[in-house]
Amino acid sequence: MPASCFQFAKQGYCKAGEDCRFEHGPSDWSVLVSSPIADVVLRLMPQRQVPIRRVRRNKRTASLIEKFFEQYPPFDYDSSQPVMSEFWRMCHYFGWNKKDEEQQEAREELKDAMVQQFNDFYGTDIEDINSWQILCGVLGISPVPQELKACREVVKRTHVNIVDLVDNVAHVEVFKSLQDLRTYTIEESKYFPKENAYAGGVLKFLLREILNPWEGRGGRSRGRGRARRDGGD
Repeated sequence: MPASCFQFAKQGYCKAGEDCRFEHGPSDWSVLVSSPIADVVLRLMPQRQVPIRRVRRNKRTASLIEKFFEQYPPFDYDSSQPVMSEFWRMCHYFGWNKKDEEQQEAREELKDAMVQQFNDFYGTDIEDINSWQILCGVLGISPVPQELKACREVVKRTHVNIVDLVDNVAHVEVFKSLQDLRTYTIEESKYFPKENAYAGGVLKFLLREILNPWEGRGGRSRGRGRARRDGGD
């Protein structure tokens, strides 16, 4: 049996195509199709020259966010609703307020789940072009850049709420201006954890672009500079 093709396993395609003398086994991209970003991966394949026959839709498993809510029966989580709306509904269901230890612990657990969900969707390696091309696909950027630096730059120029990159993958809203994004973030209370032990390189890169973080629902500024991506908590 021939050895596996390293390029195909890592990047999802091989320049040699069918003439390659190595085995084109499952790639990193094949694993990703078990998640909600499967449709994004499939849309990107023609641009990456990835053989569609290699992609299999695996049986859907519960997301990390769903698993978080499963810890709090008998609350009935509705995955079709925004995750933060469901979190506050759960707090109301159990009669928690912001000073309650139960709410504070649950909020920290939800932050962990959101960060790890981001990692599962987009990866953690800042040098992996797969991660950036998937982000481009989710953001509706077309054509998707084929170079790592170009992918990063186009994502950096995009006004998007990071919570939506986890919570609303199929319909991520891209805003025309930073002010529109901030208004949306405050009104929807969609704040992503600024610091978390589980944050990978890709997420840290995006969060570093938030030079003017906002506190709470009031949106008070603590820093200087411009932010292209909002949702820090």
